[in-house]
Order: sequence, then C-alpha cells, then structure tokens
Amino acid sequence: MSKEKAAIFVDNSNIFKGMFGFSRSLQREGEIGSEDELRLNWGRLLKFLEGQFGGRDIFARHFFASIPPAVAVERLTRRPTEEEWQELIRRSEQRGFYRAIQERSCGGFQLHPIPLKLADVRCRGLMRSAFYRCEKASGGQLVCGAQIDPDTCSNCTKRLLKKFEKGLDVALSVEIVRFVATMGRALDTVIIAGGDGDYTQAASFARREAGKEIQIVSWRRPLAKSLAEVATQDPVILDDHWRDLCFVKPRREVEDEVPVEVAEELEEEE
Repeated sequence: MSKEKAAIFVDNSNIFKGMFGFSRSLQREGEIGSEDELRLNWGRLLKFLEGQFGGRDIFARHFFASIPPAVAVERLTRRPTEEEWQELIRRSEQRGFYRAIQERSCGGFQLHPIPLKLADVRCRGLMRSAFYRCEKASGGQLVCGAQIDPDTCSNCTKRLLKKFEKGLDVALSVEIVRFVATMGRALDTVIIAGGDGDYTQAASFARREAGKEIQIVSWRRPLAKSLAEVATQDPVILDDHWRDLCFVKPRREVEDEVPVEVAEELEEEE
C-alpha cells in the first residue's frame, strides 16, 4: 500500500505567537525558567507528522513568514528608504532562522516571504488612551508606577514607526487552493500549521471540492473553532506535545539585522 501524500502549509506568525503565549503559561507554572522560552523543532514535527496514520510522505512544505523579523523592525526609528527596506528584506531571507528553515536538516521548506508594512503614526492620544485603559483595569492606579500626564500626551507630536502584517493569510490561502487544484490525485492530505480562522474557506475548498483530507497543527489557544470543524483528521495540539517537539532555550536578543544608517531617532514634527 502506497504512503499517503501530504503537503504542509505553515503560518509562522500564528505558530510563533501561540508558542510565545504557551511559554508564558509554562513559566507561571514553573515548568520552565522565567528567562526561558520554547522553540519548535520543525524537523521533529515533520518526522512526527510523517509517522502518523501508518506513515506518510510530506513531499511539499510551504513556510509563510513575515519579514524582516519583527524585532528588527522594532529597532527602526525612522522610515527606511525603499533601497534600505529591500536590503533588509533580502538579508532576512538569507540568514539566521529563515535560511536554516530552507535546509533539509531543518525541514527543507519552501519559504514564502511576506514583507511587513510600515506606517508613520503620531503619538497624540495613543499614550493617553492606553493610560486610561490601564488605569481602569488596575483599579485607578497604574501597577507599573509610570508617571504620565494624559493632557500633555494629547498634544504630543512625536512620530512612531508602526509595523503591521498584511497579506500573509491571503497568500497562504491562495497557495492552498492553487496547489490542490494543480496536484489533483497526487495529493491526499492538506496539513495547515496555524489556527487562524481565515484559512477555513481554503480548507473547506480542499475538503469538499477536491476531496482532500484536512489536518490542523496548532497551539490550543489560537485555534479557531471554524477551522477545527473543517478538519477530517485529528488535530495536532502542540500544547500536548511540547516536551517532544520543542526545546527550551534562554531568551536572547536576535542578531542585529538593522542597517546602522536606518537607526536614527525620528525628529519631532511641529
């Protein structure tokens, strides 16, 4: 009997955010140290998935990720030029984690990089609004002890560089539909690593229109009910397998990938 043929589609942002939240819960429970965090071993996960259902071949491996890494963008204090931004994107694809994930030893994924979007926003009422929300949530006094004058904040002209992710869920969904339509009978199962409900329609198409099996890999908290209900195979809830599929490492700053010339402070605008 031939092995089941499968393709996996990874939403790295969704998996990472779920892993980050689960790490915090393990810290509170004393399972890992306060300065430790989980990291998913993608090679182990693939081996685990290929060992299910009597053995299967995950012959197509698609990895969708927002680049540059968020930590690199957070260090930017002014909008980079188009040339600087494209260079940062190029360097992100070719080094560190994103380079490793494309190597066979780490999964041999095909990387689908989705550039983050940037926007300049004025502070103005942002801090003021946050102040009142925190004050209300903490019973009238800021737990952090921060000294903030909300009236001054409302007149602030400081600019902030805001990053936001846009288009990753659409790109992943489109690739699922395209791949399913292209592969036909050569594909048996679609595995979606990510719990975003935005993938429900693509998963429904693969199941109902193309007759494919659907499996979801996700952390428990981010898993949308609508997506879970489309699945035809038991989901892999990473919370239940973290000891086998993850490793623990100390929290650390990632390698600095921000061009020095971009790291300049924004000037206040009148």
